[in-house]
Amino acid sequence: MLQAETARLVALVAAMCPSTHLSDATADAWHPLLADLDAADVRTAVTRLGRERSRIAASDIRAEVRAIREERLARDPLPLPDSDPDDPGRYRAELLALVAEIASGRRVRRPPAAPGGPPSHLAGSRRDPRARSLRVPCPWCGAAAGRPCTVPRLGTPLRRAPAHQARLLAAGLAEPGPGREEETRWNR
Repeated sequence: MLQAETARLVALVAAMCPSTHLSDATADAWHPLLADLDAADVRTAVTRLGRERSRIAASDIRAEVRAIREERLARDPLPLPDSDPDDPGRYRAELLALVAEIASGRRVRRPPAAPGGPPSHLAGSRRDPRARSLRVPCPWCGAAAGRPCTVPRLGTPLRRAPAHQARLLAAGLAEPGPGREEETRWNR
């Protein structure tokens, strides 16, 4: 937000909530608190808050903007990043950029992650166990079909194995055997 937008916002809050004491210095005080937020999201947040409350503080506005962004993320499905999951740094950076775009209200032009198949850069490899295992969901970590297996509770992609043993079994790429489940726990 720009300083002028913050001044207009303070005037809007003063008009909506006459019981809130706002001085000439309020815009100067609120600007550092709200400068990193999108002006359209802030106006929407103030409108929502004005319907519910008789007093609005800058912290209330920040909390409402956060709720607006979380609603967008819950409403719009997250597409798969185009980058290779074997490159965790690039994959994570692209995933974070996608989340930021959706949360800000910009529409991502890619279709959402299809539950039926692997990402396009892995689809052509018939010998790659990772690509073939991505056709089924992982019963161990809960990764959806098309998503790479991750370390439970950390969310980081596996590095030493193409997928969890349970997923390889579900995809028909491994044979069940004694002690195999314990072995896979330590291979994560």
